[in-house]
Amino acid sequence: MKRKIFSPIFLSIGLSYVFSSGRHRFASVIALLSMLGIMLGVAALIIVVSVMNGLEGDLKERLLSEVPHLVITGSGGTIAEDADVSSVLRIPGVTAAMPEISDEVLIQGENALTGARLYGIAPSRYPVHDLLRIDAGSAAFANLEPRSFEVIMGAPLADALGALPGDRVRIISTSGARYTPFGREPVQRLFTVSGVYHLGVVSSGGVPVVLASMEDVRKLLRYPKGAVSGFRLWLSDPYEVDRARKAVQDLGFSIASDWRETEGEFFQSIAMEKFMMTLMLALIVVVAGFNMLSALIMVVVGKLQEIAILRTMGMTSRTIMGIFVVEGAISGIAGTLLGTGLGLLLAFNIGTTLRMAGLYKYFGAMAGIPVQVNATYVLVIAASAIVMSFLVTLYPAFRASRTRPVEFLRYE
Repeated sequence: MKRKIFSPIFLSIGLSYVFSSGRHRFASVIALLSMLGIMLGVAALIIVVSVMNGLEGDLKERLLSEVPHLVITGSGGTIAEDADVSSVLRIPGVTAAMPEISDEVLIQGENALTGARLYGIAPSRYPVHDLLRIDAGSAAFANLEPRSFEVIMGAPLADALGALPGDRVRIISTSGARYTPFGREPVQRLFTVSGVYHLGVVSSGGVPVVLASMEDVRKLLRYPKGAVSGFRLWLSDPYEVDRARKAVQDLGFSIASDWRETEGEFFQSIAMEKFMMTLMLALIVVVAGFNMLSALIMVVVGKLQEIAILRTMGMTSRTIMGIFVVEGAISGIAGTLLGTGLGLLLAFNIGTTLRMAGLYKYFGAMAGIPVQVNATYVLVIAASAIVMSFLVTLYPAFRASRTRPVEFLRYE
């Protein structure tokens, strides 16, 4: 069947090579295999990056609900409970601020004695949008009234202590220790478990979190009246803590701590794991690119006579080069677009995909992993694959453009 030639001619001939049949069928097979390699690589990359982003985002939301994003204090390590922090609340990214008293304590239940981080809070100033408060319930927070001596703790700590809501636990602290004729004696007090939250994660710092009324903690630790250890700040994006720190310091406040002191290494390891997995999967696309390179070289060698004929008809080296750039790039673009579509489809339907593949009983837990598809990452992956598909065509196309017609038509 005759094919119509259109302008530009290099695009017309390049497309005819991609979709050629008959004695040129081998070129179509090579283009198809290259396209499938890029498609699978791009799809795998989008799926894994989306799952890793979702996992990281979920962990950030849950884990960083337990620990303060940023704590500010005064020059002496304490700050007035009624300090004016309105200027801090005007810092972009700071969503809430609350005074607190914190200390490392021992907590004893029926089954165990373990260390914990005790936070004395003002329930009325605790943000209602915080995931910990939502999970524990407003009723549990409402019970944290002065002199109620009630606490809220995470499910892992409650399980370790064998404590249920309504049970009593003993909190022991050395900060308010008294000196007696028998030596230094730590302070201790029985608290009732008001509520248990289930965030599904445990602080990587290994220290469970316990919340109680600030006045009860003040009495337990014998903290000076009117003073607190600091103000806890909530950030809309905890990863922007450096910018918030600098803005707070510019206002004259001191920094007591931020979430990176206990959770920084954990999130760094997640970022490193995400980078390594992305790098390994990117190699799939690179391998497909080399496959395309070798395939195009074979195609060029097989078409040397045709190239020589085209050269004798007056076709320039630049046009010859354009023909083979088009042939290779079409496979790369088609593979990238199909891979992007396939990757997005599978990423949004991981649970359904596992069920259809009969793998749900082995990887059923993956169905509950949150997926976060980042448009920027998808565009970068797709653009990188397309750019690579263009780059790998340059050498074979350049080699084809340097063909000398006399050497191949001498004996024709």
